Amino acid sequence: MRKVIKTAILIAVFLMAAGCNHVVLRQDLYERVAFESEKIKPGKNIIQLYSLEFPKNYFDRLEYMKDFELVAKQLLLDDKSLNLLVSRGMYDTVESLKKEEVLPEEKVYLKTASDLDNAEMSEIDKGIDVYVTDRGGSIQGYLNKQVYFWMVLTGKESEFIGENLYTELDKQRLVEEVRKSRKEFSRVLKNIKMHMVIREEAPYSHKDIESVPSETVNIFNPTDISKWVLDEKEALYLKGIKNSDFDKISAKKVKFNSPFLILDSKKFTGYTVLDGNYIFFYGGTSVRGYYHRYDLEVKISESTARDLLNAENGILLDELFERKKPEINGLEEEKTQPKKNSVNWGIN
Repeated sequence: MRKVIKTAILIAVFLMAAGCNHVVLRQDLYERVAFESEKIKPGKNIIQLYSLEFPKNYFDRLEYMKDFELVAKQLLLDDKSLNLLVSRGMYDTVESLKKEEVLPEEKVYLKTASDLDNAEMSEIDKGIDVYVTDRGGSIQGYLNKQVYFWMVLTGKESEFIGENLYTELDKQRLVEEVRKSRKEFSRVLKNIKMHMVIREEAPYSHKDIESVPSETVNIFNPTDISKWVLDEKEALYLKGIKNSDFDKISAKKVKFNSPFLILDSKKFTGYTVLDGNYIFFYGGTSVRGYYHRYDLEVKISESTARDLLNAENGILLDELFERKKPEINGLEEEKTQPKKNSVNWGIN
C-alpha cells in the first residue's frame, strides 16, 4: 500500500511538472530576465574586452594617440562595437579629448603663469629645458617656458626666442591651435561604439588623506579596499584583492558604485548582480551565474590599437543593462527596466 501511495505521488508530481511551461528556480539564486539586444541570447555569451597598453611618457602618449585616432576613424566607418580595458591614464586622456579639453599633463602649461605654485613651477622646470630671459622676472620666465611647450605641440619650436617677452595672449593663441587640431578626433570619439573599463592594480592605495577610511566608514565598508575605489562610478577591473575581501565581495557584503566590476579571481568565472550592477569574475573555473538561462563570461585579449581593426563586433557593456522581464504565455511579466542613465562609460 505504501508503494502504491508513493508511486501515485510521483506520478502526480510528474504530471504537474509536465504541464508547466517554465520551471521556476530559487529566486535567491537566479532571476528571470530577458535582454533587449539580439546579441545577448540564452546560453553562453562572451563579453569581449581588448586590453591596451598606454605609454607612461607624455610625448610617447601623444604618438600613441595619433595612431589610435587613425584606428578610431576606421572603426567608426566600419561601425564596430568594442569594449576596451585601459589604464587610468588612457581613460583620462580619452575623456579630455572627448570634452575638447587639454590633456591632464598639459594643464600646468595652460595655467596663468602668475598663479603657478612652487610644485607646478618645479614640474615645468623638469619638463622644459630651454633658455629663457630673466628680464621680466621669474613669472615671465615660466610664461616663456609655457609658450615653448605649446610651440613644440604645434611644430613651431624653431620659432621660439628665449629673449622675447611672450604674453598670455601669445600662449592662448597656441593653445587654441592645439584644440582646433584635435576637434575632429573629439567628434570621432563621441560617435564610435566603444566603452572603457579602467584597470586598477592598486585597490588599497589612498589618493589623499581624505580617502583614508575612518572607523565610521568601516561600518559600511567591511574590507580594506580604498573608499575612492568603492565610490568610482565607471566600469572597473580590480587586481590584487585579498582573499578575505574577495569572499566578502562574492557574498555581496560590499557595495560598489561601479555598474560593471571585474574581479581577478583564481577560483570563479561568470558573474553575479547586486542592486542591478554586475560583478564579473575572471580567471577561475568554478562557474557562477545570476540570470536564469544566461551564461555571461568576460574574456580579455591583450591587443595593440591596430589589432582593433580586425576585431569582431561584440556585446557592448551598456547592452547588459537593457533588461526586461521575460514574456510568459505571451504576456510580459513586468515592465521593461529603465536604462541606467547615470552611467558614463567614457566613450559613447
